Amino acid sequence: MIIDAHIHLWNRLHGDDLGIERKALSWGKAIQQGEVFYAAPPAFEDSLSTYERAIAHMDWLGIDRAVVLQEFMDGKQDDYLMEVRKLYPTRFSCMALVDKHYFDDPLGCFRKIIDEGGLQGFLVRTPAPPVGEVGVSALMPLWEACAERGLPVVLKNGLPSDINKIVKAVPELKIVWSHFAGYSGPPEQYRERLEMTAANPNMTIDMGGLTFRHRYPFSQCKEALHEAVELVGADKIAWGSDYPRPGLVADASYKQQLEFITIECDFLTDAQREQLLSGTALRVYQWDA
Repeated sequence: MIIDAHIHLWNRLHGDDLGIERKALSWGKAIQQGEVFYAAPPAFEDSLSTYERAIAHMDWLGIDRAVVLQEFMDGKQDDYLMEVRKLYPTRFSCMALVDKHYFDDPLGCFRKIIDEGGLQGFLVRTPAPPVGEVGVSALMPLWEACAERGLPVVLKNGLPSDINKIVKAVPELKIVWSHFAGYSGPPEQYRERLEMTAANPNMTIDMGGLTFRHRYPFSQCKEALHEAVELVGADKIAWGSDYPRPGLVADASYKQQLEFITIECDFLTDAQREQLLSGTALRVYQWDA
């Protein structure tokens, strides 16, 4: 089995959550506040990342399942992912996006998104607005509810000092560092996240974005992955592509993102490769039978 633990889907690009004017154009392009940018590869005629298109790519490469994360840069997609879950309950594990409303009513938001909406965890972008730090008392009921239900919380960025507050208060919570624990960010924070992951049995890493701005066969990324596997273990790392970000699946191709693991990382044992491609994600995320 192969699981892509880091993809993005949207059926409408918008900035409603942040009061930003953003919409899809065509051929991968979108516009935000009057500035045109690439939201998807140029082959995406409508500039949308739909589940139908993702399934076509996954089927082509033999990818069985995927974890769907969210970003404020796409606009909140909770409603769309609820539809995706109903249509393909065994193929996608879908994360909700934590926003400012969770500070006011964390358990009410939890019930609406998880119990009623059927989503299976959360992504938090921190410490950037509108969320800010997340190791605060207002959000502890949310993290406790996630721990009780075995739901993962995926972090984009996240200051180690802030996340340590959650770890101490709710040690059984599943925490995932996305974007390879911030490998492209400040080196000291990246190293601290690796060390935290090695020490915490409920903390893992996804590889989405590891190869960003690198050229295939990603020799520097290969070294970084080798070091991380030695430090934290392959059973705490999940392969992810960051599909369909144009700087990854257009510059290098989705196929090459997968072949980085299956071919280029020849230091991996068969058992380690299996953990990266499916074992870790099967344990961390929830999947319908």
